[in-house]
Amino acid sequence: MKERKVSEPVSLFSVYAAWIVVGELAPYLNRLVGLGRYHTWLLAAIRMTLLVLVTFAYIRAIEKRPFCSGFNLSFQQIPKNILWAVVFFLVAGLILMPYQFFVVRPLTEGFVTASAGISHEAARPFADRLVEYLYIVYEGIVEALIFIGFLLDRLARRWGWLAAILVSNLAFALWHYDYLASGLLTGSLMMILTFLAGVPESLSYVKTKNSLSPIICHTLIDSPMSIRILLGMV
Repeated sequence: MKERKVSEPVSLFSVYAAWIVVGELAPYLNRLVGLGRYHTWLLAAIRMTLLVLVTFAYIRAIEKRPFCSGFNLSFQQIPKNILWAVVFFLVAGLILMPYQFFVVRPLTEGFVTASAGISHEAARPFADRLVEYLYIVYEGIVEALIFIGFLLDRLARRWGWLAAILVSNLAFALWHYDYLASGLLTGSLMMILTFLAGVPESLSYVKTKNSLSPIICHTLIDSPMSIRILLGMV
């Protein structure tokens, strides 16, 4: 009975609804406290932290599990996790590059990134670029933990891996609905990119049953963009 409750899709999507609420309330928090005056990325980092806390509250209250166990995060067999992260990073490249060149570029005459908040301001101080780089890495860690280590794992227990991968990554893409602020076409293409990137990351979890692998894979996928930001090339 307890295991059924843990893997109940209705309960899981109530957590997903809470993630949406956190995203919607974050701008109001900024208006009340004025976090933006401290640093551009502070509000975004707090938002991601709240997502982890909301999810962990469910894990502790319903599943009675500690943090690492609840998010299926382990630091054992690190070489194996790195190996599968690299393998599916390469798979992601084989998927995303044709998508960019044969779908996105003909429609937009350019490329899209899996982020609507990247700054394109020239000649920014290195400290600002470093903070943005660290935020991108942190965002990837949180997304891998909640959408893969938490949501995908539990959906797979009830529906199997194929359905779980499709549903969790659809949820991942739809959670980025704020991309639509960039325009319907561009935003939709960015959401599709998010889905396509999420599938290889999910497959790395299938091979390892450890959130560490998709965290590494996500970081590798984001690396070309994040490193360009750090070097001031964006």
